[in-house]
Amino acid sequence: MSNNNKHPYGMRLRYAVDNFMSRGSSSIFLALLALFLIGFLIMVTVRGIANYLVPDETLSSWAEIPWRVYVAVMEGSAAETDGDSNWLAKLTSILAVMVGLILFSSMVAFITSVFKEKLDELRRGRSLVLESDHTIILGFGDRTLEVIRELIEANESEPDASIVILAENDKEEMDNVIRDNISDFATTRVITRSGVVTNINNLKKVMAENAKSLIIMNSAASWRPEKEKNLADALVLKSIMSIIAVCDGESHPPIVCEIHSDRDRDLAENISNGIVKALNEVSVLSRMIAQLALSRNGLSIVYSDMVGFDGNEFYFYQPDEGWGGDLTFGDSINRFKSSTPMGVHSSKGEILLNPPKDMPLDDKDELIVFAEDDSTIFYFNEPVFEPTLTEIPSSSVQPRSHRVALLNWTTKTSIILEKLCSYLPQDSELCTYVSTMLPEMDVCKVSLNETYPEINISIKEMDLNDLNRLNEIEPQDFDSILILSPGGSTIEEMDAYVISMLIRIRQILISKNSGPNNKLESREWPKLITEVMDSDNIDIILNSGVEDFMVSNQFVSQIMAQVSEEPMALDVYDDLFQSEGSELYIKPASYYFDFKNDETITIPYGECVQAAKLRNEVILGVQIHSDQKNKDNMFGIVLIPNKNDEFTLSKQDGLIALAEDET
Repeated sequence: MSNNNKHPYGMRLRYAVDNFMSRGSSSIFLALLALFLIGFLIMVTVRGIANYLVPDETLSSWAEIPWRVYVAVMEGSAAETDGDSNWLAKLTSILAVMVGLILFSSMVAFITSVFKEKLDELRRGRSLVLESDHTIILGFGDRTLEVIRELIEANESEPDASIVILAENDKEEMDNVIRDNISDFATTRVITRSGVVTNINNLKKVMAENAKSLIIMNSAASWRPEKEKNLADALVLKSIMSIIAVCDGESHPPIVCEIHSDRDRDLAENISNGIVKALNEVSVLSRMIAQLALSRNGLSIVYSDMVGFDGNEFYFYQPDEGWGGDLTFGDSINRFKSSTPMGVHSSKGEILLNPPKDMPLDDKDELIVFAEDDSTIFYFNEPVFEPTLTEIPSSSVQPRSHRVALLNWTTKTSIILEKLCSYLPQDSELCTYVSTMLPEMDVCKVSLNETYPEINISIKEMDLNDLNRLNEIEPQDFDSILILSPGGSTIEEMDAYVISMLIRIRQILISKNSGPNNKLESREWPKLITEVMDSDNIDIILNSGVEDFMVSNQFVSQIMAQVSEEPMALDVYDDLFQSEGSELYIKPASYYFDFKNDETITIPYGECVQAAKLRNEVILGVQIHSDQKNKDNMFGIVLIPNKNDEFTLSKQDGLIALAEDET
């Protein structure tokens, strides 16, 4: 005898009913429908018995009884009893009305509740997403909006594109934030769903296996405690494993993620046979900032244009018919009109920026072409410009020593110091000023002194909020001053701190550069470089005397969006931002042309390309000094003009060069 039979029948019946009803709305609907049919049949039977006992003269036949009962039940009104000929018929009609009111109303109420539950489910963002070839963003934070903006730009050439966001945030909250901050979605639909991003079922609901690419946002900012960053990295790794599981361990869409730890980043990129690109915000931005300190003003504008889809980007290009067998990289530069080859992606998978000009191109090699859009890349079998320049000024420029000051110790400072040391010539000086000395700072200093003994490195403690103490470091004597953004509870607080520091430095520089009657002398300020978190604060930063700035959130978001569209882009950035090989510089035009006694020369841009080629460089554009303060003219930066466009250049103007050093 089973254990179930030990319990009373009534209890077992209630238990069976509870199990049946707990299966969901379909069970409830079937139960109500069954009750309605049973009640209807009972009332037909009662009306039939009543008609047998007291015949109803208004009935034409017995077959009309079910119809009378149905009308009474559905209409739910005693008025339907008026046509009945006797009191018993009227009584049964009234009973039918009461049964109809109870059962039919229950069904209506149930259907209403099901609709309400469905609407609530849609609001919670739990429903299935029927999309394919879409971009999925896992996580929702400060950078998500920037990523969405970039993807909208990238999708403008597509008639119907979609972005799906899966995050633990409330769906309505995400929808409101997106609508409040983005007004034009162009051809892109943004779909939000609420759920745990590491949950396999949630990833299946957003059709992760059918996505074009997936972007995993890291939940911990770079300035957060190490323990919090390690946990966030672990969640990113778990999300990657969940995506692989959704795809049954087979090939998965390209995954782009942000990971703080070098160890976990290597683990992520080798976790599967598919494409996983892991970005380290601190490493990328630190190397960018270090390069800004060593080049002329305006390099940050070039970087900003390069990483955003609304400007120029680099593409991997290969003509259908191949390169013809005898084309070199140097020859290829003049085979494009308004785009510029800046490197080669070899058939072996290597990224070579600014390779030797006599390097032959294999038919399987791809050129890394800097262009406004892939639709603007046109390769010509014959040169589009025939340069006449054969000589350039003799290169007598030697690397000069620099004095660079860094204010604040952040997660980026040690990397910036290391990168600056790898770039700077001997006898250069790096001075770091911090509010509080920490053991890690001494460790960093000792390590750098051992590796780069020819560079003078110092780390000093001082109150950075004290104007007098800042004055004592003689900021006017530095070539560059880097003001780094410390951590904070909000990005607004962090930007406020940087702006207040800029105001103090600016006040000191004005007082140092003032001549008689407080008039500013012509002596140049040191180059001021800073990091901005919120792009809305750029105008304030510019009015504080800053020449170059880095919008951290925007830069990282733009790179992640670009890598999601072209995974190999991250390899190009890694090569571009390291000290080995070629980097971007803005060099004086006098390095390329002999101005002699003339103040200016007017030449086609193609001759600038030729001059750079003779210096074993690749140029991406020019910088017009007179527009350096003009925000509307991109601060004088003109990128990849047509090779026949003419420019009137002076010694103060510059060329944007991909070169091995600043000389």
